[in-house]
Amino acid sequence: MSMTLAQPKTSKATQLRIGFMAIIQYDYRQFPDSKHVQHRCCGLLTMSCNGAQGMAEYELPEIKGTFDLVRWASVFTLLKGLSFTEAHQYIQHHADNWGHVKAELALSALSDLTTHVNLQSLSLATPIVKPRISRSYLIEHGLVYYSF
Repeated sequence: MSMTLAQPKTSKATQLRIGFMAIIQYDYRQFPDSKHVQHRCCGLLTMSCNGAQGMAEYELPEIKGTFDLVRWASVFTLLKGLSFTEAHQYIQHHADNWGHVKAELALSALSDLTTHVNLQSLSLATPIVKPRISRSYLIEHGLVYYSF
């Protein structure tokens, strides 16, 4: 993994920690041509910090049998509460054990979160920012929803 993480441009950079996290597996039946994605597993990982939300999508190769999203995503639970730098280092350290898809997914969501924290700190708008995607939307469009 060679992705570098831009640091939040705020005086509180060391205090920023990953808060709420969730992952969903999209409900393939809601795709227009669901036969082509019926045996695929795809979805979205979200993480938040101070009202900002970072997101990244994943797609796994064809799944045969059942897929346990909670078990697959359990490695991400240890990111909650870490600073952005700590999370980046943790992902890099565990990338070989996690595999390419999980490591890239976590790094992408973390990078997106960093970008949105930076944008939020530059904004003069109210400090309460609406999430880019609501939890109710994720639950409604997901086959499996796991928050941690």
